[in-house]
Amino acid sequence: MIGNILRQRYRIIKQLGAGGFGETFLAEDLDIPVTPKPICVVKKLHPTIIDPEIIRLFEQEAQILYKLGQNHDQIPKLSGYFQEDKDFYLIQEFIDGYDLTQEISPGEKLSEGDVIQFLRDVLEILVYVHENKVIHRDIKPENIMRRKDGKLVLIDFGVVKQINTTIAMKSGLTSKTVGVGTHGYMPPEQGFGKPKLSSDIYALGMTAIEALISFPLNRLSEDEDTGEIIWSNLAQVSDKLEQFITKMVRYDWRQRYRDAKEALDQLNKVFVANQILSLIPKLAPVKLNGKYGYVCGGKLVTPCQFDDFSHWFFEGLAAVKMVDKWGYINTTGQIVIPCQFDYAGWFSEGLAWVRKDDKYGYINTTGQIVIPCQCPSEWSYDDEGIGRSFSDGLAPVEINTKWGYVNTTGQIVIPYQFDYADSFSEGIARVNLNNKWGYINTTGQIIIHYQFDWAYSFQKGIAPVQIDKKWGYINSSGQIVVPYQFDDAYSFEGGISSVEMNEKYGCINTRGQLVVPCEFDSVFRNYWRDYDFEKGMMQVEMGDKWGYINTSGLVVIPYQFDVAYSFGEGLAKVTINGKEHLIDKTGNIVY
Repeated sequence: MIGNILRQRYRIIKQLGAGGFGETFLAEDLDIPVTPKPICVVKKLHPTIIDPEIIRLFEQEAQILYKLGQNHDQIPKLSGYFQEDKDFYLIQEFIDGYDLTQEISPGEKLSEGDVIQFLRDVLEILVYVHENKVIHRDIKPENIMRRKDGKLVLIDFGVVKQINTTIAMKSGLTSKTVGVGTHGYMPPEQGFGKPKLSSDIYALGMTAIEALISFPLNRLSEDEDTGEIIWSNLAQVSDKLEQFITKMVRYDWRQRYRDAKEALDQLNKVFVANQILSLIPKLAPVKLNGKYGYVCGGKLVTPCQFDDFSHWFFEGLAAVKMVDKWGYINTTGQIVIPCQFDYAGWFSEGLAWVRKDDKYGYINTTGQIVIPCQCPSEWSYDDEGIGRSFSDGLAPVEINTKWGYVNTTGQIVIPYQFDYADSFSEGIARVNLNNKWGYINTTGQIIIHYQFDWAYSFQKGIAPVQIDKKWGYINSSGQIVVPYQFDDAYSFEGGISSVEMNEKYGCINTRGQLVVPCEFDSVFRNYWRDYDFEKGMMQVEMGDKWGYINTSGLVVIPYQFDVAYSFGEGLAKVTINGKEHLIDKTGNIVY
């Protein structure tokens, strides 16, 4: 298809995705007399059966998409639909941005305030959709785009889904065997082929849960008697939000909010706009006269009194240093755990590692020591606790130069046997023995044998590994999915990873294809987070100045900074002429 011209107008330039009944492409619109040509999205559907009912259904669904997109700015506009041979085509608006797998995915947690705002933003779109008697049928992070202007856009409505269902039923399957949607997000009635407006509410609620718990939905349990999802014990969430989301994901569709308007009205009743802003302010550290404080919206809200800080907020707390001791502040800037530790890490699963008298232990969010400070560490790479955090209920610890894993009560569950051990990511942890790296599962079983000269953690089911000074990528079965060819390689974030070839940096997708040419002098590596892109943006260097690109490789903040750091809480620290500033995602200096 690449290079083909449809209807003497749409030149196919790139494939975006493929499934059992269709493919999605990026195309140029040759009819528009400008250079470069506008970009659009072409969806090609190739059903296994074509008859008058299928043709009627295609036209009906296309008309629905056209009406929705024409009258709402946050739904892609449909500019054309047609049939050629045995294939159907939809021409849709190209959304410049990224999907929400970059914000909602395993290992990521959104704050409660961010989740409330996310629910409001999506429900406001769904109100319009439901008022038009349309059910989306596949709400999930992949189908929600963050447009370049920051607004959310709802994509991938049910054309393919509805046609696939009709074809399946024509093939002899009953509605009870035809499931339309995505496992984990799809409610029971939709799995039986009988979606309701409240089915979209369920899927949105499951997406919100995923944002709060930071691990895959397929690991959630269900109540054996009622079928209800068990989730609130895994998230730090207020009673009000817990009750709201729980009603969204009730097993019986009649016990949920009936539609988006009812859900949005209740959300606005429980969480008015100013409550959201006061719930979890977005604080960012700044430096003044050698001391650090915190700003919110460009205003100083915590005096510059700290000698250092470790990272951004994790689970509502951030580590700060006064004189030579570390403690924690909350998101209002108050010291909630006194400065008493020699060093302090970030919170994960309700626990944070701390160092006292050259020994490591763990505290809870009240500052209580729950695992005594008794584990020494001499691994210099871990001076800031990289790889020490709890994940999957386990954390790596070192005793007598050997590493093992403890659970949240401090009990040893994987014996001390490794020369180094990292935190788990997606149920897999990298470990080192005799200068070779391999991977284990949460029971301690070696699932990928020691063979790599270096390795990083899994992200999105893929991990970068090095053999004989060349980097490639493996999947969780240990199979090579991107050959060893790079001089350096980083972990994937949102389907994109930065790589080095011939002393220049670019980006590849999960198939190993270059999506951003290797033309940058350097990229900033966020070692303590173990991925490149932070919310869809990454720092790159050209010449001796730094700027920011998006996941398409487009420069979104020009090269102008002497030093540039990653975004957190919507702000990034940069240095211009020796002075530190904070910028927002448009590049404007806010402090």
